[in-house]
Amino acid sequence: MMGLDVELQDPYVHVLERLGKLASQALSELDIHLEESEVIQLLEEPPKEVMGDIALPVFQIAKKVKTSPAELARALVEKLGETPDPIVEKAVNVGGYVNFYLKTRVLAEMLSEALKKYGEDYGRIKVEKPLKIVVEHTSANPVHPLHIGHARNSIIGDTLSRLLTWRGHRVERRFYVNDMGRQVAILIYGYRALGCPKVRDKPDHFMGIIYAMTNTIIEIDRLKTEINDAKKSNDDKRLKRLLKELDEWVSVADELRRKGPELFDTLVEKLRGRDHEKELSLLMKAYEERSDKQLVEVFRKVSEMVIEGFKETLRKVHVEFDYWDWESNIVWSSILDEIVEKARKLGKLVTYKGAYAIDLTSIQRSEDLRRKLGLPQFFKIPPLIVKRSDGTTLYPIRDVAYSIVKFRNADKVINVIMAEQKLEQLQVKLALYALGYIKEALNLIHYSYEIVKLPGVKMSGRRGRYVSFDSVIDDAIVRAFYEVKKRNPNMSEEEASKIAKMVGIGAIRYALISVSAEKPLLFDWNTVLSFEQNSGPYIQYTYARARNILKKYGKPVDYTNLDYDSVEEKAERRKLVKHLLKYPHVISKAADTLAPETIVDYAGKLSETFNKFYDTDPVLTEKCESKKKMKLVLVKGTQVALKNILSMLGIEAPEKM
Repeated sequence: MMGLDVELQDPYVHVLERLGKLASQALSELDIHLEESEVIQLLEEPPKEVMGDIALPVFQIAKKVKTSPAELARALVEKLGETPDPIVEKAVNVGGYVNFYLKTRVLAEMLSEALKKYGEDYGRIKVEKPLKIVVEHTSANPVHPLHIGHARNSIIGDTLSRLLTWRGHRVERRFYVNDMGRQVAILIYGYRALGCPKVRDKPDHFMGIIYAMTNTIIEIDRLKTEINDAKKSNDDKRLKRLLKELDEWVSVADELRRKGPELFDTLVEKLRGRDHEKELSLLMKAYEERSDKQLVEVFRKVSEMVIEGFKETLRKVHVEFDYWDWESNIVWSSILDEIVEKARKLGKLVTYKGAYAIDLTSIQRSEDLRRKLGLPQFFKIPPLIVKRSDGTTLYPIRDVAYSIVKFRNADKVINVIMAEQKLEQLQVKLALYALGYIKEALNLIHYSYEIVKLPGVKMSGRRGRYVSFDSVIDDAIVRAFYEVKKRNPNMSEEEASKIAKMVGIGAIRYALISVSAEKPLLFDWNTVLSFEQNSGPYIQYTYARARNILKKYGKPVDYTNLDYDSVEEKAERRKLVKHLLKYPHVISKAADTLAPETIVDYAGKLSETFNKFYDTDPVLTEKCESKKKMKLVLVKGTQVALKNILSMLGIEAPEKM
């Protein structure tokens, strides 16, 4: 290969390393000494292709050596020009940047050799030291069906698991069943008041109605009591606020009653005049202490029914778990008592707001430790309360216990949890550190994600107002069927239905991972199911196009006697070579930085370039055999990259669209 010793597994990294070495040597000749790795960190892609393939901004270097960036870039280019290189066409000085133009022929040869050597496994670069990683995700309370917000959690967690597995790590996927606490107690309270009725629908949907109805009745009764108190105390401001809140809950009650008049009316009758808070507290206490065997069975039975509904939903979108961990099993084990005793022995157990708590004050004083644990500057984290006044435990201390359990056979734990729980997750991390679980605290990652917004929809699980994941899946498949039939009117109903299922579910998964988790996500069907822009269907469509060319060709791609120089003839050919060279690096970096959205961005750009190539540069009718074979290499590379990316994203790759 042109005399180059190339690491074909990740050719793009080889290019960066070579440029880093060249620039480092040139700088050294200017009496500026930087390690190759330091130079590589500075390399970036220019915003426009006409500005070169790779750029080295010299602003930081110039500042250190007290010279102007323009002068340094000029001198550097002059030195680089004195040492011809088989991979660099030229280096140009542009306003403080050294822009490298690479030899397309060499890039094309590198890509071809990599595809020839690795085939379908091109891009699969495994880490030298695999880790055992636990990814806990979804973990929804078993009180109502999974909704679109949970869907983002599920798809993020599942995609991270797939990506880390691709990278060679041993991944364990866990779902934490939150069967203790107020929300489940409200569901059990209503379910028992109804006489433990037989499930009439998908279990998670049926229980979701009972939960929302029961919670609504409790809230209305609470507000009526508080309104009477406000009237007695002549607190007009409070009274006005409470009356407005009551109006909202009455509206919710009206909506819920329309969904099940008999259920709602029975609940109103059965719950009338009861002390809801006292009974809920007794339910939670009895379940935690297992003092009522029959009650424990009801809690478990109802939670298991809802979980079965979850599993049915998640199977539709190819999400599975290795373990379903029950919060109650954590509480019923000895681990919570061991944590409290350890905190006592370490002098970390204090009284806070009338309850036992783990003191987190002292360990926040170290700036070095705050940085290691990722604590926000100047942000004070309160003690972690262990138990309520009635002796029952709170979920943060259970999360501490669960973290210890997850780390028993893991090097790293990733918790995919909403951003609104940031404080609790920081408390858990600090509590682990305070208790001496140093490794665990340093390797516990809160993978925070923001909400999903649907145009014109305001959701609330407590009010029974949510867009269920099931309904989103059904809607996606119906919409996809319409799009498939529109493009293929002669396709059979059976085949169109099969493709619509792949396309609809792929569209959902792609959309939910397409935006960085730290940003809110707008779920809009106009973009989710688009065949013309970066979306799940668009990537599937591009893959099917590439596969169709190879199928029509009917033979394995021949990597001999390729016309590498022909890549320069068309802009899309050259762009495809560059995109495909970057593919292994993009995937590896996405896994290492836990940034799956970068794969989506890459897949969109690759697909856009390939489709322009497909539309303007015929492959199979190419008369020159060596050029045709070079084009087929580009098609094969695209097919391999997109197929693997779709797999990492949990999306099926259809043979045709």
